[in-house]
Amino acid sequence: MDIDNNYYDDVNDNNVANYDYGYDEDYNDEGEYADVDGLLPEQFDPREDEEHNVDSDEEIRPAIDIEFDGTIVDDNEAHEINIPTSSPLDHLQHPLIYIFVFLVLFQINHISERIANTLISFISVLIGSFAGEEIRQCIPHSIAGMKKWFGLDYLTEDLQMYSACPTCHAIYLLPGPQNCTNPSRRMNGTLCDTPLLKSTASSNNRGNPYKKYAYYPLEDSLKRLFMRENFEEKTEQWKSRSMEPGLFNDVYNGMMWYDLFDPSTGLPFVETPRSLMLILNIDWFTPFDSGYSCGAIYLVCNNLPHVDHFKIENVILIGVMPGPKEPSTYEINSYLEPLVDSLLRLFNGITIPTYQESNGTLIRAALLNITCDIPTARKVGGFTSHNSTRACHKCTREFVVFPGTSNLDYSGNIIDREHGLRTREKRETGTRWSQIHRLPYFDLVCSVLIDPMHNLFLGTADQMVRIWREHGLLTDADRFDIQKLADGIVLPPGVPFLNRKIECKFGFMTAANWKAWCLVYSPFVLKNKLPAAHLNNWMNFADACRILSKTSITYQEIDDADRLLKEFVGRCCSLYGPECITPNMHLHLHLRETIEDFSTIYTYWLFSFERYNGFMKDAETNQKDSFELTFMKRFIEKTGALDFIRTRISSRLVGRPQELEVLLKIAGQSHTPYHQNQAQYNPLIFNQLSSDPTIDVIGSEPLPADTLLSMTEGQKTRFNGQSYELLLEHYQQHYDGVYSILQQTPGRICCYNEVEKFRSIEIFGQQYRSSSSKSIRGSHIQALFLQHGDIVAWTGQVQYYFRHVLVVDRVPKQHYFAYVRWYCTEAGQRFEQEGLEEWRNRFMADDRHSILPVHRISFQVTIVAYGP
Repeated sequence: MDIDNNYYDDVNDNNVANYDYGYDEDYNDEGEYADVDGLLPEQFDPREDEEHNVDSDEEIRPAIDIEFDGTIVDDNEAHEINIPTSSPLDHLQHPLIYIFVFLVLFQINHISERIANTLISFISVLIGSFAGEEIRQCIPHSIAGMKKWFGLDYLTEDLQMYSACPTCHAIYLLPGPQNCTNPSRRMNGTLCDTPLLKSTASSNNRGNPYKKYAYYPLEDSLKRLFMRENFEEKTEQWKSRSMEPGLFNDVYNGMMWYDLFDPSTGLPFVETPRSLMLILNIDWFTPFDSGYSCGAIYLVCNNLPHVDHFKIENVILIGVMPGPKEPSTYEINSYLEPLVDSLLRLFNGITIPTYQESNGTLIRAALLNITCDIPTARKVGGFTSHNSTRACHKCTREFVVFPGTSNLDYSGNIIDREHGLRTREKRETGTRWSQIHRLPYFDLVCSVLIDPMHNLFLGTADQMVRIWREHGLLTDADRFDIQKLADGIVLPPGVPFLNRKIECKFGFMTAANWKAWCLVYSPFVLKNKLPAAHLNNWMNFADACRILSKTSITYQEIDDADRLLKEFVGRCCSLYGPECITPNMHLHLHLRETIEDFSTIYTYWLFSFERYNGFMKDAETNQKDSFELTFMKRFIEKTGALDFIRTRISSRLVGRPQELEVLLKIAGQSHTPYHQNQAQYNPLIFNQLSSDPTIDVIGSEPLPADTLLSMTEGQKTRFNGQSYELLLEHYQQHYDGVYSILQQTPGRICCYNEVEKFRSIEIFGQQYRSSSSKSIRGSHIQALFLQHGDIVAWTGQVQYYFRHVLVVDRVPKQHYFAYVRWYCTEAGQRFEQEGLEEWRNRFMADDRHSILPVHRISFQVTIVAYGP
């Protein structure tokens, strides 16, 4: 983060930066941070009188009376509508198909079912007026009926339903027994005998299960993925990637990627085509205010390019475990068993049709790693809890108890990775039976990961604030002062505001909030608040987090982060006593080996999975029964919406590309990427262009495949005066014979003055804005330059981005630039210890360095006004 000295917005000088304190499109009217897709999970409004039996075909649908033309439409009448057995795609007119498909997709991604039901009632009345009453009578009155009508329920037809025991969590494929037949550990091996089904007055009706568990077979999920046009191609792209020894930027660079071998060939498992490596995540969430907790089981394919790993359409939801409480280490095995059965079959391979092989071909899959929060990771892996003497699942260290207490001493930097003794037969090593043990190839110690989101941000960052308050180092007055400083910071897009959270004792802080606190806020706001020794030690932790959070990391940086964390833990022990050291802090010492095994933490931390839980909590339920099944269906609809369009709708919209594009966009498809010859793009070279100022960068070098421009077409204009002269000067530095349109004697290459301007550009999913954007958040950047033989970083503000075409040897070349105004340097640096820089609030005179190829942008920076 760069600190800009004397940075104000009330100065009417052309050389003074634009500045605002306002919110932008990433935040709602209350200043609350919206998720990366711009949506806040809506709060559930419990209205029990609007709910009905969730076991109906229509799922949950409140009764809403709406009067339009004297006719009262009761939403519950949808059960009485005679829905045609044939698809509406076969007999409805094109505009009607388009309208209703749009509405179904819009509801899945953006609005509640109640609102969608109201819209359907309104639209059906209009259709009755224009298309006739006969067609109106065929239209369902609810969004659930509409989905079934269009055949969207094909996405969930492969769900396998189980009854789950309310006592021991044993599951039984329906119809199953009336009572649980599982031998209960709590009852010395006798049968549990808990009733599984609700009693019913009818002797012919077995009754519904008290608790349902819906399992979506992994094989069926993979069949859907492999039927996508480019899925197989994407899963093989990693094999043609460029590699730089000692650089970790994706899971393929970790040692464990090639550690699994195919017993039939002796080659690494991943070398065989269509052999997938999967991440398993299990995450518990509370969908209601009542404290009820249920757990989602997710899988993600590592073979996909990193930009596609965590896109929701590629996420596999295996099941949602029923609550109200989390199962124990033994009980969770019931829900893992069907998944492990599938993984065992998939390791040997199954034959399915794919997009490229319609007659069927062999596909395989294996579990690469498990990434969950730390308590859940211990449950899934069969490890003992954090309060046992074998609290670390990464080493064989045994923790001792403080004399005279029952508290364990986790202090010291002693670790031991000799995990060969960790087997299920030896309970003294802190391991219990887990279904995952059935996978003969899976190394539980290496492959049950330490999630950095919980370990670093939700764990230690929160713990340190508590320690400072307990030791009187952070008073109530300090918190109010810190909040004022934090409110003045101009943040890049994606960094959340901490509105009132600091002054309110850091309450309701999310993982994203704690990450922002560590990396952005704390180095600035804690200055002069914490004593020097305490602040310096905190900066060890913050600097380690900054290194570890990078999208690529080198061995040297891993060494630096490991050293900083060890120093941090050691100093915490001496500053606050060994009692303050938590098992979470001990796990910091194992992050190094986790990165060496599976690459940078950016590839497996849990921020995306937390977001998926928010999607499920948006689903409307009655909060009474079987709502886990509703969560499951709604999530699968969301992930399969694009498949529905591509397989069922696109053929109906041939010759209507604009309408198809709208439906794909509303279904969740990303923006159309910038197209170029990707054979020329090299990610390692692209990274070097921003990190090595000795490389001559022209601006026409290939950009990443996911580069997105903020507009389909930019604003075409003409450069005149100084901006044109600076662009001409840039070209003359790199090409021979470039001449101005004003020159009398033409040269070999004419630099025309027509350009296309853009307010923002996206690179690697990060949005870079400009002073011409609606918000200037994200417009401040750094780039590296050579100055007197030294590499220095300049900080500036992008005024706009532009594309310019230069014809070289009769070949038009597109060049992408940022027009940047650079800040004047400040002699005194008061925040050097905290890793911050001070710059004056005035810009230097524009020169040829203002024409900056976008490839050379190193970082976005955070700025704040400070000092006289």
